Amino acid sequence: MFDNNNTENYKMKNLVDISAMVTQSLNFFDIKDKIIEKMLEVVHPTKACVNLFYRNNYEYAYLVCSETLNEIPDLFDIKTSRGIKIDFNEYPKYIHEAVAKKEIIYIENIFEDERAVDERELAKKEGYIGRIVFPLVVNYNVVGFMTCFLTKDDKINEYDIDFISSVSSLISLSIDITMKNNNTHMLVHKLRGAISSINEAIQKLYFNNNINEFLDHLSKQACHITHSKETIIVTEKVENKNKMFSFYGVEGKKQTNIYPIIGKILSQDSIGAYCNENKLNYKEIKNYIYYKIKDSKSVIGYIVCANSPNYTEDDLNILSIFAKQLSVALKLYEYNLVEIKHKILENELDVLNKQQKLIMNESKIKYSIDNELNFYHRPAKVVGGDFYHAIKVSDEKIVYILADVMGHGIVSNYAVAIIKGAFKVLSRICSSPGEIMTNLNNMLYDEFDKMGIFTTCLVSMIDTKENTITISNAGHYSPIIIKKDSSIKRNLDCKKGIPIGVIEDVSYENNVLSLDECSMICMYTDGVLEIKNKSKEEYEISRLENFIKNNYKNNQEVIIEKLKSELKEFSNKDNYDDDILIVMLKNN
Repeated sequence: MFDNNNTENYKMKNLVDISAMVTQSLNFFDIKDKIIEKMLEVVHPTKACVNLFYRNNYEYAYLVCSETLNEIPDLFDIKTSRGIKIDFNEYPKYIHEAVAKKEIIYIENIFEDERAVDERELAKKEGYIGRIVFPLVVNYNVVGFMTCFLTKDDKINEYDIDFISSVSSLISLSIDITMKNNNTHMLVHKLRGAISSINEAIQKLYFNNNINEFLDHLSKQACHITHSKETIIVTEKVENKNKMFSFYGVEGKKQTNIYPIIGKILSQDSIGAYCNENKLNYKEIKNYIYYKIKDSKSVIGYIVCANSPNYTEDDLNILSIFAKQLSVALKLYEYNLVEIKHKILENELDVLNKQQKLIMNESKIKYSIDNELNFYHRPAKVVGGDFYHAIKVSDEKIVYILADVMGHGIVSNYAVAIIKGAFKVLSRICSSPGEIMTNLNNMLYDEFDKMGIFTTCLVSMIDTKENTITISNAGHYSPIIIKKDSSIKRNLDCKKGIPIGVIEDVSYENNVLSLDECSMICMYTDGVLEIKNKSKEEYEISRLENFIKNNYKNNQEVIIEKLKSELKEFSNKDNYDDDILIVMLKNN
């Protein structure tokens, strides 16, 4: 053991080493034994054990640490990945008390403390007289506990206990990181399944023109992905009020007729929600989730699932993807039924484009008196692939995405829908734009590869506390930045990655910029640059830079009106061949 004069220094060094292990690893099980070894180097307990509970099940405590009691290796295989499964009732009462109260409990003498009376035989056999329990807490839930064993020769003081408590907090952090990483992988799998299912169902609808088969397929997929026992999809065609619905129950189980209670569920104002409690006074429905299908501003149907082990926000986001794409698919079905000609289809797609603009209008965010995130979107005649969406994920952070999907029409509109659905989920579980972009590519690569499309993309995160913006770039144009002195920031180090959907398993970088030196940041798609005048000259980036430089001091509504006038004067026309999308972050 170390010299007493240096012990505190060694403790600090080892705590730093343990912190580094935790922050650099995504898997607690890879580092658990190293953490305990580092801890025992500088404190006096002879051994330490870590036990975990899985899925909030407190019936069993899984022993996962190799620094354990001598008899454990003789009874169990200590190298099992999940740990040794032990009935929690076999543990002393004071460990139950520590878990229940989320408190550290120190039994100094097993043979004198009545709470440890059932443990004395084991303590005598193993040669320890004291034991300390440290609960492992993640998000206010106890996910496990660490116990330290002391022999009669071991000495421990309150500083040692504080040190071990710090280590237990780092263990809890490592477990939390592992859980979030596993949840991200599960979410990626779920979203890939949802996107693949939608594409498969739409293709069947297109070729077979069978709406019942299509709804049946989607209801089964909604059941499967949300782990529900029942799903009902009802669509109401506005023209004749004719309802179509499809119902799917788990094979081998008695089907529950959830149709009678649909009215109660859908009387809620929200477009989608879930409830994990039985509030319907209907004994066969223990929980439910729903999402309404909208066409323009009216509700034309709904998807309702019931009786899952537990519904989550991820399930709601996935159901929203189903609902939005179902709306587009039903339009296609109606077009096929009445054999709508190409020009009429263009008009209807123009409606979809206006809907997309309405959705984008939600993304205007004013986060201080002078600072505002705004945009200008001018759609082309057909549905385009330009897309922008912003989300305020906390009081201090705003995340937004600007994407340009290759091509036009239904395919690009479909891609825009799934990008928005995936981004909406990832923006709340990922800590940086680079992480969002990496997961976005992982989710969408297979689907985009099948459709033969890709998208360039910028994902940005504004930190209002630090006054910074972090940007991840997937093959898109770098932003135009106007500095406080009215000059344009040149040599912008905004590293470009590969566009989304081109290569699988790509990692994207974060580019951090201080907003202190910026008056405006302007992001854009190529539509504005490719506008041509009578001489076939393109508008190009130099003209856009000069325009922003000369107008950035105006408020954003004035900037937009002036840009409209300039583009009209340059091109001598009102309509353009491509979408125009410009996102402006004004920072006064």
